[in-house]
Formats: sequence, structure tokens, C-alpha cells
Amino acid sequence: MQLDIADSVPVHKKLSPELLIKIPKSFLPRLITVLIVAPLALLAILYLTRELRLWTWLFVIYCLVFFAILWEWCDIARIKAVWAKCVYAGLFIVAAAVLTFIEVSLDDLIVGASLVVWTFGIVAVLFFKSLQRVLSNRALLLPAGGIFAVGSILAFSKIDASGYALISVIAVAGATDSFAYLIGNFFGTRQLHPDVSPSKTWEGTIGGFIGGLACLFVFDQILNWIEFHTFWLWPIAVLYAVFGDLFESAFKRIADMKDSGNLLPGHGGFLDRFDSLMALSVCTYFCVV
Repeated sequence: MQLDIADSVPVHKKLSPELLIKIPKSFLPRLITVLIVAPLALLAILYLTRELRLWTWLFVIYCLVFFAILWEWCDIARIKAVWAKCVYAGLFIVAAAVLTFIEVSLDDLIVGASLVVWTFGIVAVLFFKSLQRVLSNRALLLPAGGIFAVGSILAFSKIDASGYALISVIAVAGATDSFAYLIGNFFGTRQLHPDVSPSKTWEGTIGGFIGGLACLFVFDQILNWIEFHTFWLWPIAVLYAVFGDLFESAFKRIADMKDSGNLLPGHGGFLDRFDSLMALSVCTYFCVV
């Protein structure tokens, strides 16, 4: 549903006239997928959040999406057995469902743990090359994937009852990835982190950050859902969306994978599309809940 900075075009040493008119081969499939999936997703959110019984169906959709994400996470962890993937993904999805509907709330703890893991992972990828191999340890990788998924499901389920904030968050994540992809593709010259993703550029990263903030501002002007005292938190949240994608790219690099899957034409897998949104959602939880 989103365009991704993980697959920006190769870095060019100098800008040339040809660069400004070159359209990457993956652009058209990405655009078609976005034009089909995005309107359906937004309509579903608006419709299904109107009543509790319909919201339950929206939660089911969350669970199905994150089941696919956890399935792809198993591939990154080099788990190939179908039964093992089903057990792994199923256990965390059931845990998320139970935590969502039980009386005793552990939301702050679980979503907070997810945010801590995201933070540790992003810092490790950006600044400590020696820790990147530690992140590939299966004993750490599998619990981390579960924490990501459960934390994001809880965050999504608690962010907004009307659907407006949820739509805004999805749009911001999409804008972040899309602007990063386009700016990096046409104007990127300086590599961000060649050891993790040689095709990511500083220009694309900055473009994604500015694009995400601009989208957030536009949606707030239309829907007026952001409280004034939380404004200082949103640039931080958008940064998580930008670098959350880099974090996932590090795992794919270690696993020698270009994409986490191939279910979304031109986009890769569900994890490729939702990594930024997952990181953004746990930050948004603490901004609005």
C-alpha cells in the first residue's frame, strides 16, 4: 500500500538530464498496487469503525495482515517449515487478540516494549555495526518479531475509534515512503548507509521526512485531530517511520533477501509495505492515547 525507500534507484555520482526523466521499472507496478489497495483500505476503515460489531471485522483484517507479516519474518529468521510458521504467527496473533479484548489493560507495557525494541534496533543499525549481527540471532529475532506485531496490533486497535487518526497515520506512513522513494530515485546522490542498503540516500530520507510531516499537517488541517501539546512528538514519530524501513532492510541484508515476499506486485511482501507503518503506529499510540 506504500512506496518504500528500501528499493530506491541505485545511487548516481552525478545528476544528469537522463536521471530526471528516467522512470524505474518498479514504479508502474507500485503505482497500480497503491491505486487499488489504498482506496479499499481507507473505505474499509471508515466503514468498519462506525459500529463495534463492524470494528471487530477491522480487527480481523489487522490480524490477517500481521499473520502474513510474521510469516515473512520467519523467512528472514530462516524458518522454512510451514507448521512452524503457522504456530509462530498464530501464537502471537492469538496473544494480540486476547490482550485487545481482556479487561486488564497491558497496552502501555506491550506497546512500550515494542517501541523500545524499535529504538534499540534502529540505533544499532545506524551506529553500531558490530551489533547488527547480534540482531540476526534467531533467539532474539523471533521474540522481536512477535513484539513488533503484537505492539502494532494493540496500537492500531487503540489509536482511534472514528477512523480519522488511523487514516491519517496510514497516509503519513505512505507519504513518508513515497516521497523517500521518489526523491531518492530522481535526486539521490549521497548514500545513507551503504552497508545496510546501498540504494538508500540522504536526499530520499530527508524527502521522506519532510513529505511525512507535510502529509500530517494537511490531514490535521482537514480532520483537526491532533492535540496541540503533542505537536513536538510528531517529528519524532515520522523519524521512526523513516528509519523503521532501514531497520527492516538490515534484516533482509543479513538474510540475503531483496524483498520479504512477493504478494504485492511491485512492492514485495507485506513486511516491506508495513514496516514504516508499524514503527509509526507505536509512536502514534503514545501521542494520542
